[in-house]
Amino acid sequence: MAWLISSLRFRLIAFVLLAVVPAFGVILYGTARYRALMAGHVQGKALDTARLIGAEQERYFENAHQFLVTLARLPQVRERSGPACDRLLAGLLEPLYVDLAVFNLNGGQVCGALPRSKALVRPEAALLSAVTRTHDFSIGRIRPLPSAEKAVVDLGYPVVESPGVVRGAVVVALDFSWVARITAHSRLSPGASFTLIDDQGTVLLRHPDGAAWVGKKAFMDSSNRFAVLGGLEGAVQAIAADGVERLFAFSRLKTRFEGQTIYAAIDVPASLAFAEADRIAAYSLAALALLTAVTVLAAWFGADLLVLRRIRDLVSATRQVAAGTLTARTSLPYGRSELGSLARAFDELAETLERRDREARASVAQIEVQRLRQRVLHDLNLALMSTLDLASVLNTLLAKIAALFPCCVTTVSWIDRRTGRLEDMAYRSDAGDDAGFAETGIERGLPEVVVRAGAPVAVRDAQLDPRTTHPEFFRRYRLVSYLGLPMISQGEALGVLSLYTNRPHEFQADEVDFLMDVGTQAAMAIQNSRLYEQTRRQAEELEKSNKTKDEFLGVMSHELRTPLNIIMNYAEALRIGMFGGLGPEQTRGMEKIRSQAAQLLALINGILEITKIETGSVAVHREAVDLNKFLAELRSDYMMPSEKRLSLEWRHPDDLPALMTDRAKLKHIVTNLINNAIKFTEQGSVVVSASVLARTGELELRVADTGPGIPEELIPVVFDKFRQLDSTTTRSHSGAGLGLYIVKTFVELLGGTIRVESRLGEGSIFIVRLPLGVPSNRPGVPEYRADCAGQA
Repeated sequence: MAWLISSLRFRLIAFVLLAVVPAFGVILYGTARYRALMAGHVQGKALDTARLIGAEQERYFENAHQFLVTLARLPQVRERSGPACDRLLAGLLEPLYVDLAVFNLNGGQVCGALPRSKALVRPEAALLSAVTRTHDFSIGRIRPLPSAEKAVVDLGYPVVESPGVVRGAVVVALDFSWVARITAHSRLSPGASFTLIDDQGTVLLRHPDGAAWVGKKAFMDSSNRFAVLGGLEGAVQAIAADGVERLFAFSRLKTRFEGQTIYAAIDVPASLAFAEADRIAAYSLAALALLTAVTVLAAWFGADLLVLRRIRDLVSATRQVAAGTLTARTSLPYGRSELGSLARAFDELAETLERRDREARASVAQIEVQRLRQRVLHDLNLALMSTLDLASVLNTLLAKIAALFPCCVTTVSWIDRRTGRLEDMAYRSDAGDDAGFAETGIERGLPEVVVRAGAPVAVRDAQLDPRTTHPEFFRRYRLVSYLGLPMISQGEALGVLSLYTNRPHEFQADEVDFLMDVGTQAAMAIQNSRLYEQTRRQAEELEKSNKTKDEFLGVMSHELRTPLNIIMNYAEALRIGMFGGLGPEQTRGMEKIRSQAAQLLALINGILEITKIETGSVAVHREAVDLNKFLAELRSDYMMPSEKRLSLEWRHPDDLPALMTDRAKLKHIVTNLINNAIKFTEQGSVVVSASVLARTGELELRVADTGPGIPEELIPVVFDKFRQLDSTTTRSHSGAGLGLYIVKTFVELLGGTIRVESRLGEGSIFIVRLPLGVPSNRPGVPEYRADCAGQA
């Protein structure tokens, strides 16, 4: 079965059928379009009919209105004389008006055309109320009369005794069924029906077959009611109450029946509307099916006669070629047909395959050589990239080339960046006489030609070439041919790889390309080795320079502190009068000397701390620190500058726990933050607070000020070394920008964190969090020691 499906005959038939499918689609599409046009035409015609019937019924209502107006003015009605009124009304009965009656305002009948036991008038209170309220013509609801299979509607008009005084109402029962039959017979097309439907979709009247529809919903799907019955008119195709698909057209009556909206509807069965379209579609499909059957039979027998026999001949020749008989050919005449062209193409293909087979056999050896070269190139690349030692790279390169290529001498020359000249870097001789190169020298003329050309240079007989500058080199080692290859890295020629042979040799293009790849890899490896050596030397020099700098800063900072301490001591002695009294001017000058010396000493101490941090010699000595005593000592050390309107506040509970930390570094952290806040705050307050966070069990220290604040873009770099918020030469605050860097470093050494919150014009808050730790009472507890390298 599978072979039949995949056969050419089956595919040809499938193609025919596939070509027919669009025709079926066109017929079905045309039928659908024709049905849609028919539906639109029928619905449009029905809608026009519904409008006309609605207008006709409106005319009946208007006639009834005029009839009631005349009747209400008759003396018998106005005087409500019983027998005379009854006779009058009885004489006015006709097929349209099935009953007439006069009622008082309480709903009691005064007189009527029919005996009261047979009266058909049943005016509701709403109708009488509307007549009395409006003093005008009013319409009641449509009422079915089951006994008579009729539907009537009560129409009322007021009986006025004097202007503005209503004494009763004259009411007529209009036979709506008769009106429907009269209008429908004159307007309906064959097969159509007329229906009155209220705004809830309930059938009030239908002609013909009214008995089976009245009181039921017009649609089986109630959602269709909202598709049409929400406007003045419309059309819809839906399943009706009898289960038959119909085309409905609606037109709303202008007259409202006690506030109820009524629609006149014309419907036609869909099967009747689409009968002509379905008949045409059936005829078209039958004709197409017959034509398809004839075409399939023709394709079935014609494919074998005209196509398959020739294809079998091609298949036979193809199988012979596939079996290895490349001399097989087809027996078909070529001609200009497609199969003839295919036969010619096949024979040409067989000839080409026969020729390519010979060429392929000749290429196998060359491919094997290329494969070996690629493997060697890969091994060479691994060997060169496995080390950065320049001597190892050069030895590996020369050894691999000697094993790969039949040459007697191989040299590597490198361009000196300072002089631009080629310098011999490495050389190798198969004879093992490498030491003789130093005596005789190596050929330089041909490698320089390679550098100038920027491309490989091949010479069959270098001894006779005029570009050779050192013939003695060739004669001593009996060298004949030369190949020079530029060693290129990143598009720049860095050196020359030279190969010398002791026999005449024609260098082929594939050999040159392969050796160029070798030279390029060697250039990158040599360049990497030289860069590595250069970087290593620079790193050693930089490390030596940094060490010298750190030692210099440490010595200078230490040596500068001694004379500064002496200056500060003598300044303090002069200030307190140990050498005699001083005047106000001398006192201010002495205070200036003392404060500037203190600032210089703080700067030197900062540099000394930075030097210790950079050299990794900062030690952490942990001990139990009583935070209450610690803060009390700090508080006693501070006096606010007299020239500032500034207060220093301390806020912390009295039961702070002990902290296991380095006391000196903790004091440096807090005093530095307080001094910073005082320095940058001209007025207001500096608040120092401490508390223990219940959630994390950490000590939180806060230093808040009311200073100018820190710009948002500078907050991320405020703890950087040598960072000043105001870096201009005219800044009002001195300092080298080391304090916050040292603070952050000490906080991290103590295992804590520091951050800053600030707003311009409102002040800044520095927040430090430190772990409390557990004080140890055991002797011999080892001291914790840290350095900067350990904290990085």
